[in-house]
Amino acid sequence: MTHLLVVGGIATVHDIARRLGAELTLVKTTPTQTMLAEDAYARIVDVSGMEATDRISLAERVIRSVDGTNFDGMLCLHDEAVELGALIAHNLGLNFASPHVAHRTVDKAAMRAQLATAGLGSVAHGVVVDGRVEWSGTPPASEIVLKPVDGRASRGVTFHRSADDLHDWLDTRPGEFRGYLAEERKIGREFSVESLIVRSGASWHGVTAKTTIGAVESGHLHPAPLDDDERMRIVAAATACIEALGIRRGLLHTEVILDDTGKAHIVETHLRGGGDMILDLVRSSTGLDLAELFVRDLIEGLEHIPAATERGYASSQFVFPVEFGVIAGWDAVTEARSMPGVDVVVTLLNEGDHLVPQVNSSYGRSVDAMAHAPDPLQACERARAAALTPMPILEPA
Repeated sequence: MTHLLVVGGIATVHDIARRLGAELTLVKTTPTQTMLAEDAYARIVDVSGMEATDRISLAERVIRSVDGTNFDGMLCLHDEAVELGALIAHNLGLNFASPHVAHRTVDKAAMRAQLATAGLGSVAHGVVVDGRVEWSGTPPASEIVLKPVDGRASRGVTFHRSADDLHDWLDTRPGEFRGYLAEERKIGREFSVESLIVRSGASWHGVTAKTTIGAVESGHLHPAPLDDDERMRIVAAATACIEALGIRRGLLHTEVILDDTGKAHIVETHLRGGGDMILDLVRSSTGLDLAELFVRDLIEGLEHIPAATERGYASSQFVFPVEFGVIAGWDAVTEARSMPGVDVVVTLLNEGDHLVPQVNSSYGRSVDAMAHAPDPLQACERARAAALTPMPILEPA
């Protein structure tokens, strides 16, 4: 039996590995991570109560705990766990991204520096030091995006009219944004590339279109309705980024902006598949279960990736709250799930949660729906209509 060391959450992928016959030892990295029932694991090494910033000590504790156990591979797909996973894999001799490579996928400033070294630095950038941005080159004349270097779900992202405007803004907030990444804001259509690279070197890359409200993603569509040249440029940018960062294998998610001149720019990349049901969109529209193929590659070592099939389009759409209040329940969820072409409807805020119209991260969205159709616009419209159908029952805040 294949024995995998599982670092971090994503219970659905753990379940795939179990279904494929693997034995799992889990490294629990955070108290809130998703996981299967405890008896699904041969052993659980719990480091969730330790200071997460001291990854070397965490890795040493895990290595001591599993001493004498032979593992056939590592399963690690969560942004918050990949740097720890890389340290553990490096010490145990398991196939995974090196600590330097994993760091570049988590720390956006490190990613920008590596891309610039590789000649792929199409986005001007700098880091906040002592209340000022130290630009890597000439400050851009465009709008600026300020973000945490290791942020997730669009938390902490702000937009500024210019570099001077950003400096004036930072002057009023001394010490608050030390180490943040400032980037030239590229304007254009937004996409993500889902990539699977297996042990043999075979690869598959699919492009998903996305929409945003501010910095927060509001919808996705797979496959993106593009002409062949646009698709080629987007995939080429993503694969060049993956290669430059030193990634050789895995399930990957790379965000790309295609600007108004047709040039592709990298936003970020991850050692995991896309969230927001993107992997479900890929499966619905192509027949490819990338998460399962990824796990099969860990267990078996795939030589080839099955050919995708054309099954139409799939979209996930999100609702942003428009009212204040405390959620007491939801109406019309069943009706939404029975609408034509609708696959999934999920309420993202639970009973007792506060509904707030100002959404500053993905965690503030209220409803998600996924639908399929033979036409891209129809897929989006079906998902949007389904997402708008559930209504929150509110109590005063």
